[in-house]
Amino acid sequence: MALTLNNANAARQQFGQHAEEYRKSRTHSDPAILDHIIELISLNGEEDGLDVGCGGGHMATTLAKSIRKLVAADITPEMLVQTNKLAEEKGLQNLRFCLADALNLPFQSNAFNMVSCRIVLHHVYNADRAVTEMGRVLKKGGKLFIQDILGLDDPQARNYMDEIERLRDPSHIKNYSMEEWKKFFIRGGLKVIHSEVVSGVYEFREWSSRSGTPVDNVEKIKMMLHNMPELVAKHLKTLYSGGKWSIQMRYILLLMTKT
Repeated sequence: MALTLNNANAARQQFGQHAEEYRKSRTHSDPAILDHIIELISLNGEEDGLDVGCGGGHMATTLAKSIRKLVAADITPEMLVQTNKLAEEKGLQNLRFCLADALNLPFQSNAFNMVSCRIVLHHVYNADRAVTEMGRVLKKGGKLFIQDILGLDDPQARNYMDEIERLRDPSHIKNYSMEEWKKFFIRGGLKVIHSEVVSGVYEFREWSSRSGTPVDNVEKIKMMLHNMPELVAKHLKTLYSGGKWSIQMRYILLLMTKT
């Protein structure tokens, strides 16, 4: 299934309404993980880069400090505004901005030697096609970095978490499994040179408020967390303390090259 017009519009509406919250998000702006990513990619400073789905601008501005120039691309105009604000705050002048769909990038093949896509693809139908598109615009020998939510190992638990995610954020499609990620690379003609899984625990209130989750949906999610089937509870790690929920999320970090 391709990215439908309805889903593209849902993404624009969702992120357009809450763009500033993503620029201010502690999850997306965490300097520890951003510094780790830059160390992992091992840049030489001469790269021409592309950040797909730049969101609040944290990956784009972090990369821009370490490379020659960067294009920040997003399907949502308001997100490009937020990335521009962040770039101005950091005094960066080597970025330009492009309104673009990850499934149909408006760039020539072999245009960039560094492409990144951070915490985006769980919002995209046919994420494999998006990975293939990123591979298309990447030069031979160039690097592609992806970070995204890793789906839970058990299918029932994974589907349960996806239901929670869609209640929180209607633009959510699915959290892809490890097996699905592996297929994406093969289809995209990419070679994985590094992969790792990192975990973080997120306080439910901040997690839901960032997406502007309606009060009714917040209550539905809390009920789902309270009433998880035993099998789901073995995989979906949560903590309830002092009347507050926290949820553990797993992220996959992938560094690939185009051969």
